[in-house]
Amino acid sequence: MADGRHGKFRIFAAMLLALPLAGAVKVTVVDGRPLVDGVYVNGQGPYRFLLDTATTMNHMDPDLARSIGLIATFRTELYSSVGTVVATGAEGVAVALGEALADNQKFLFAGMDVVHQLAGNIHGILGQNFLGQFDYLLDLRAGRLEFGKQPSSGRRAQFRLVEGRSAILTSLGELVLDSGAATLILFGVPPETGAANFMKTMAGSRSVGTIRRNLSIAGQRIWRGDAVAVPDRTEMGVAGLMPLSLFRSIYICNSESYVAFQ
Repeated sequence: MADGRHGKFRIFAAMLLALPLAGAVKVTVVDGRPLVDGVYVNGQGPYRFLLDTATTMNHMDPDLARSIGLIATFRTELYSSVGTVVATGAEGVAVALGEALADNQKFLFAGMDVVHQLAGNIHGILGQNFLGQFDYLLDLRAGRLEFGKQPSSGRRAQFRLVEGRSAILTSLGELVLDSGAATLILFGVPPETGAANFMKTMAGSRSVGTIRRNLSIAGQRIWRGDAVAVPDRTEMGVAGLMPLSLFRSIYICNSESYVAFQ
């Protein structure tokens, strides 16, 4: 009987994913990363958040969390490609962005220092805990985010979930879709240049080099340039992180596990 209930829930969840949602959300692109200004948390806002498809949970500035009465209810380890830290967080939080609504969201009260380097007025990060519940079109060129089923124009590629994040097969291996990254990052690749760059993440920082690479997806040449080369394979199961800024627009169909990009 338990299996039957779970099956019905999965069918209902898939129906919710595919529901069309009216209207589009304005997106501001800063250094290739999408920011939205209309996020409401437990009915309070609006706040400015970064959309980060490579982050599993949502994040919030600790000062904002205190000001709206969120209390830490759990502790967990926050992993990144260069380190691990312990963070506290709250669960059972309601989030609204445009017509997209989600209850029972988890937020970590950490990881904001690196985001504030991008823009000091960012209050938090919406990760896969929120974004993974919807189908949506992210048009970086036009600066808009549209939730719901969309015509899937462009080249398609299937994805699989790796620790809650969407990874697609490319000429460089499986790469996680990362709207929070400014450049392509490859793991377990010795750099061609020295450690001339400095990479900072939510959980640490390190010096890294670069390597020249070509990137193709589903037989289509996407990009050629210098990728960040991390010699250690710090994230098992994937070859690296692929910034969504490589595309003019990308439709992420979570209900059918594919992306369509232009």
